Amino acid sequence: MTYDNIWLLTEERPKPSVVLQIIEMYCKDFDDEITENSNIKIKPIIRDGIFQFVYVIEGLTTKKSDHIYIKTVSGSSSFFDFLLFKQKDEPKEDSDDSPIMAIEETKTSDDESRNTGVYQRGSKFVYIRQYYKNTKLYMLYNDELEARENKQPSDTSVFGTNILLTLGVTIVGKDTSRWFKPFKTLDELIDFKSRMRRPPAGNVPILITKHNDRIEISGRLSKPAEEGNIGHDPNIGALSMISACIRKLGWTESIVITKHGVLQSYINRSGASNKFVSICKLLGLSLENITLPEKIRTSESYWHYERHSEKMADILLHIQTMYHGIKCVYENHAGCERGYFRSDKGLLALPKKDSHGVNLYLPDVVLHDKISNETLLIEGKMLTTLAQGVEELNNYDSIEKEYIYPHYPGTKIQRGLSIFGGECKNLPHEKVLFYLSDSGKIIISNKAPNFVKQCFAGTGTLIQ
Repeated sequence: MTYDNIWLLTEERPKPSVVLQIIEMYCKDFDDEITENSNIKIKPIIRDGIFQFVYVIEGLTTKKSDHIYIKTVSGSSSFFDFLLFKQKDEPKEDSDDSPIMAIEETKTSDDESRNTGVYQRGSKFVYIRQYYKNTKLYMLYNDELEARENKQPSDTSVFGTNILLTLGVTIVGKDTSRWFKPFKTLDELIDFKSRMRRPPAGNVPILITKHNDRIEISGRLSKPAEEGNIGHDPNIGALSMISACIRKLGWTESIVITKHGVLQSYINRSGASNKFVSICKLLGLSLENITLPEKIRTSESYWHYERHSEKMADILLHIQTMYHGIKCVYENHAGCERGYFRSDKGLLALPKKDSHGVNLYLPDVVLHDKISNETLLIEGKMLTTLAQGVEELNNYDSIEKEYIYPHYPGTKIQRGLSIFGGECKNLPHEKVLFYLSDSGKIIISNKAPNFVKQCFAGTGTLIQ
């Protein structure tokens, strides 16, 4: 019997462990089961030296799907980390194809931030409903450093998580049975918020005040350094989540955002394309003393296939070498979640400054071959920004001296560029070690480490 395929669309560099978690979630909620789970690998599909801009999963299958594919996309504002489609052919842009799952993945723990973990991404769970009404929503906690489930969470974490549960979001990777539960009534929501600790004097607290004909929610939307705009992301998330929860609990009267700090001049200039203004229209919110635009400019499509980002090349290089057993020491792909520095002793979160107080410049990916003890630092750039990349290759002394050499003693380090874009027939610069054209043609420099060339052997890739 032939089944549909699973298509994962993402802006992130896909990880086998996360793919497994998502497929387990899919099987649990959509009547399927895993039939193979053995040495999961992500393999780029390369035919005659041409990358097809598709990755296929090996070592992981389900009973009711033929293949699991991954494609790189770019989303409109407040895009989820993963969309899962179940259909035969790849999802089409600007079509009626609809995902059955939308997954937001986060490493952020309650220890790291009182706001970021729950609120920062909150608007995503509201914004997506403009495009997909019935897609099942998930928050996936994937803390690589350590599990902290036994520590009592902050009130902020409990409040935000309870709102997500009220909105029907499925929480994965965090035990919700002990500390968390959905709000049953509007008064319960308001009472919980009123008992939370207030911010320091001078800050605008988020308070919910219920009147007969309206509910007022105070909260600053404008960043202090950018007076009058809508740019305070944690509060944008918090006010979006709270307002959506109030509607979910049955309130049909007015909801007014107060003490927001937004100026009418900003709304007149940029409000029609602002994501929070769009959410205001979706939920029927108003901003105190502000006239919102009648028409909102939102993207017609929630996502599109990515063909204009430098990460298309460096993620391909990363995944193909990882498929052949090469270790990724560090990754910081454009637009993706910043990774940890990996050593034999564990994971390190790199600081923003080096030991001399100077900015610690980070490449897009660092690869290490244990057999040859070679390390490759790659800076990813578009063809149009190649010159900038050549200059940036001079910035990596600190990461080499303070992290790579101490953790990988005696390693031979090489720096180079990966370039995406255009249709070059030859490598565009001597510093370019890996090139991917708009049509998928791959060229590898003969100066690249042997382990890179070996990883692409047999794919028809051109070596120059």
